[in-house]
Amino acid sequence: MELKMSKIKKLFAIGFCFWVLVIGPIIAETVAGIGSDEIIQDNTALVIDSLHTQEPPGELPGEIWVASYYAGAFHGRKTASGEIFDKNALTCAHKTLPFQTLLKVTNPKSGKSVIVRVNDRGPFHRGRDLDLSFAAAQELGMIAPGVIKVEVQILPETQISQEEIENQRG
Repeated sequence: MELKMSKIKKLFAIGFCFWVLVIGPIIAETVAGIGSDEIIQDNTALVIDSLHTQEPPGELPGEIWVASYYAGAFHGRKTASGEIFDKNALTCAHKTLPFQTLLKVTNPKSGKSVIVRVNDRGPFHRGRDLDLSFAAAQELGMIAPGVIKVEVQILPETQISQEEIENQRG
């Protein structure tokens, strides 16, 4: 019996060593994926390239969100930010983005874009990411369908002023 236990311990030790020396590194390499050195090199190359061309790297593509619009029943009522909702202003509602965040919203089917400001919370319908004011929905050409997929980019605060937002309607 003692001889059998000794063989079992040796087999266990050999199996464990095999796992540590062969299987462990394979799993670690697979889990690690791209090393941080590669990520740093890619970002460095992008910065160096933009310095050589004197142009900033290209605009990042936006995220695809599902948008709807709201107007009639809410016009003139107080929004979550405390301001009065105006269906004719270029504003929107989002569940988590900070108030006053500027978003460039594009209808990918028509190519029409509008810049809106977050001033309310919502939408509260499952599967929707953004509630646009009536005016913003009109600019995008989404009044008839009511709910569409849009491309959304979050704009830096310094990129556009409130006056430019109001002047974008043509």
